Parts: sequence; structure tokens; C-alpha cells
Amino acid sequence: MTQYHGNKSFPSEFSDSEILHKVSEITSPQPQVGDCETQDDRLWSAIPHIVWKTNADGWATYFSQRWEEYTGVPAAEALGFGYLARVHPEDRPRLLARSHSSKFPPPSYEIIFRLQTREGTYRWNVAKGGPANPDSQEVLEWVGTYTDMEPIEQTQPEPQAEPEFWRHQARSEANFKDEKWCQARTVIKAGGELQVIEQFTNILSQRAGNWNELLQAIADATVEAIAGAEFCLVALLESDCSGLKLSAVGGTENFGGGKTPHVQNKLLWKAFATGESVLWRSECRKGLLPAAACAAAIDSGPSGRLGVLAIGNGKDSMAIDGHTQQLLAVMGKQAAMAINNALAIEKLKKQEQLLDLQNELLIRQQEELENQGRRIQQQKLELLEAAKLKSQFLGIMSHELRTPMNSIIGFSQLLLRQHKQLLTAQQTEMVGRILHNGKNLLLLINDILDLSKIESGRTELKIEKFDLAHLVMDVALEFGNQATDKNVALSVSVCLQHQFIVNDKLRLRQILVNLVSNAVKFTHQGSIYIEVRELKGDRLIITVRDTGIGICETELPHIFDKFHQADQTTTRKYPGTGLGLAITASLVKMMNGTITAESQPQKGSTFRMEFQRKVYPKKLIC
Repeated sequence: MTQYHGNKSFPSEFSDSEILHKVSEITSPQPQVGDCETQDDRLWSAIPHIVWKTNADGWATYFSQRWEEYTGVPAAEALGFGYLARVHPEDRPRLLARSHSSKFPPPSYEIIFRLQTREGTYRWNVAKGGPANPDSQEVLEWVGTYTDMEPIEQTQPEPQAEPEFWRHQARSEANFKDEKWCQARTVIKAGGELQVIEQFTNILSQRAGNWNELLQAIADATVEAIAGAEFCLVALLESDCSGLKLSAVGGTENFGGGKTPHVQNKLLWKAFATGESVLWRSECRKGLLPAAACAAAIDSGPSGRLGVLAIGNGKDSMAIDGHTQQLLAVMGKQAAMAINNALAIEKLKKQEQLLDLQNELLIRQQEELENQGRRIQQQKLELLEAAKLKSQFLGIMSHELRTPMNSIIGFSQLLLRQHKQLLTAQQTEMVGRILHNGKNLLLLINDILDLSKIESGRTELKIEKFDLAHLVMDVALEFGNQATDKNVALSVSVCLQHQFIVNDKLRLRQILVNLVSNAVKFTHQGSIYIEVRELKGDRLIITVRDTGIGICETELPHIFDKFHQADQTTTRKYPGTGLGLAITASLVKMMNGTITAESQPQKGSTFRMEFQRKVYPKKLIC
């Protein structure tokens, strides 16, 4: 064993196992913060290594005097986690991680790390540690040593004669140095590979946005990262899984004369099928095959195998070895992640393009709907204007027609009353026809005039208080003679506690006249029944029921439409404009009431009108 002190070395009188055993006997080490040393401190000062002691999580509780001699930092400052300041930043996690152990009995450990000397340089040291309580199920404390493992030239001449013990000790120490140097080189090489893979990953991440650039970057970066590779091939699986397609080639500048690097398909398929890297060498080159080649699957795990990453050397069959094979496998996984990321980005781009297209279509549809809405609004305004003009025209024409029609009716009545003795029977019949047709024509003109007023919004209710029972009886008496002539029974039932209501008497009479006149017109046998009664909530209902011809089911939904009649032919049996029920429905609506109809062909019809006992003035806006 050799102790290193500064740039000098001298033999140790303790073996490693003896040192760990002696250190484990320290029960209550005291930090070297005073002027006097304890007995344990003097004992460990003789050990040619840095002796240390930590608790289970790596918190240092003791350092021997060798620590300060080696690092230049007082032992008191190194306690706790202060010693990590002298450990190389890349080695700190590994050094702390070895302190945690879940095995029982807790094993001893040995790890190589870099420790900063008092001169400020980092030197490789080997840390040996073991549990201070090996018989316990849980590690409470660790004890061990730090030993400088880098070879240092001896400054003292060797003795001419050396005992066999020292020769054996020197050989053991030399073997130990070689072994530790081999481990150190392995660590350094692994660190270099990690740096290569990190650079490889960074290059791929910069090309993730472009698919073709990414594949070419994988090929070029692989050739640059692996020393023995002269070229690299990236072969991806076809979309229909029918074969591997060469997607990118790196290192073509190493081949002159337009030659293309080539790797056996068997090698590529074996790597793809097994998911493991495959190494191939050829002692005698044939054709375009390289002297050495290696292929590794581009395996993304969840997404499956995407293809193969292959490298080769055209001249040196030993340029690619097992270590290169492992490195290529790691790079294949990194390439798989980069390809998956690129595919995800490509998918997101397509989705964004699709969303942009959908948004553009939606914007166009919205604009079209807005244009249609404006056109519809314009057409509505035009229709309203046309309806207004139509209503005005009908009102003017009806008024103009009603004036001469009243004259015709008046002169006809005058002739029949005063000059009946001067007229022959035939003339009397003809004047009677003039009077009858004039009255019918006046009714039609009045209906058109009423409708035009309602549609133009010029109709208002004239509210007054009147006796509803008297109004209903007056209307019934008005049509009594017509019902008697047709041999149809007409009956009235009024059940009211309070007969007076507040409404438009003239308009309510018009509604009753329309309903009763229709009942008389379409009933040829049977009866007509008029009923008035009270409902809850200060509401009234008037029912007009007949046993007439009825209305078919298809026509019933349209009976309140304007100008609608079941028989639209010019030879229809029942004359009229089809405005009576339309005017009735509009007037009921002005009274804030409702009107419904029920009917069956050849069985009769029933009309029900509900309205408030007291109606407030309301103007109908159509």
C-alpha cells in the first residue's frame, strides 16, 4: 500500500481491510477544531490515507488530518456536506448515491472519483467504504478511506536490497494501480461517450422540424460521432411494411468516383427483426461490401421498430468493435426518439393546417350566412313594404267600392218600399236580387277593409263596459230567422254571475257574427248551440257548436289562414272570401285571448274562444 502526500509517496503499514476495521472502531470522533488532538486522531494520522466517517445519507462527521494535507481545506469546513465542494461536480451524485443501500447485510463499496488537491487540480481517487455497524439491518454510519490512485514518480532512490515482503507489496500495489487506472480510463471513456450522445441528441433536436433534414442529420451525425465509421445508412420501414427503404446516406464524401456505400440486406433485416445490434466483418472484401459493418434497430418502444441505423468502414475490418456496436445501439434509440418527435410535429402541422382550413371554411360560411341574413332582412323589409302597400291599396279600394255599393243598396231598398206598387212582379224580383247581392258584396268589401286595417296596424280596440249576455242574445236573434228557414235549432246558454265585461263591444260582436254565420251557413240539419260561461282566473269562454258538414283533418290546421277555403274552385257551393276566420283570429289575439277549433266531417264543428273579463287597449302590430 502506498500513501500519497502532495507529490510524494511512501509505503503504508496497514492493509485496506485493517484500515476499515480500525476506522470502524471510532465511536465518537471529534472534529479537529482545537489545538490538541485526541488519541484517535493521533492513531489515524499514522494511516497514509484520508480517513472519513459519514452518517447514512452522506453527512460527514469525521475527517482525518490527511484531508487538510491533501486538499488544503480544514477538516472542520469539510464536515456535513462541505467536502462535496472539493469533489468534481460530475462525480458528486455517484459518490452520494453509494451511501444509500437497501441490502442486508449492507455491502462495502468502492468507487472512483475526482478530488481537488491543494494545488487546485483534480486527481483520481478511489473511495472505499463499509458500514460501521455491519450486523445491523439498517446502515447508521459509513467509514472508509480516500486514496489517490494516479501514479507519481518516486523522489527517493530505491534500496539495493529489498525484503521479499516489500517486493510482494510493491507488485500488489502495481497491480492495484493498473486495475484502478483501467477503471479510470473506462470512466473517462464512458464520460466521453455520454458527451458524444449528448451532442448527437442536440443535433437531432435542431432538425426536428424538417423530416428530410432530420434523416440526413442522423446519418451525418452518426459518421461524425463514431470514429471508425466511414459511412452511415438510415433505412426506414415502408408504409405498407413490405421492406426497408434507404432514406438517408452519410459520409458519401469518403467514396470517390460516384460509388455508393452498401451494406448487406441480410445484416439490416437481422438487426430489424431481432431489435439488437449486429456486427459483421470481412477478411477479404467482395464487390462493394465494406470491410466492417454494424447495424442497430431504430426502436422507439411504444411505436415499434421504425427502421435500421447502419455504419461501415471500407478498409479496416477492426475499425468497428463491440464497444462501437453498443454505442450505435444507443444512438439508434436516440434516433428513434427524434424520428417520433418529428412525426409528432409533422402530425401537429397537418392538424394545424386542417384546423386553419376548417377555420377558413367556417369564416367563409359565416360570411355567407351573414350575407344571406342581410338578404333575408332586405327581402323581409321589401315584403313588409309590399304588404303595407297592398293593405293601403285594399283599404282605399274597399272604401271607394263601399261608397257606391251603399248607394246601390239604399236605392234598391227605396224602390222596394216606396215604388213597389209601380213595379211589376218581375221587376220587384230583380230589384230584390240587386239588394241581396249588394249586401253580400258589401260584406266582402267590409272584410277586405277590416283585414287591411289589421295588417297595417291601424286597428285599435275601443274599450267599454257592456252586458255580454245581451250581446250574445242579440247576435243569436239576428240569425234566428235564417236558422228557422233551414229548420235548424238555435239555442243559447249564458251562465255568468256578473254579466258586465270590459271589452270592445263592436269587435266582440263581429267575432260572434263570424262564428254564428259560419255555423248557420254550413249546418243543414240538426242544431247550433251557443254557450257562455266563466272560467277560473277571471276568464270567460264562448263556445259555438254545430252539427254541420264539418272540416276534414287536413284542412283543419289552415282554417284561420287568410283567403283559405276548403273548396277553392270557382263553382264552389259556399261563397265567401275566406277572411272571416282570419279576421276573427286576429281580433281575438288583440284581446289577448285564444281561439281553437275541433271538427269531424259530417258530424259538426266546435269553436272555443277564451279571453279576459277585462281587456286593456292594445294595438295589433303585424
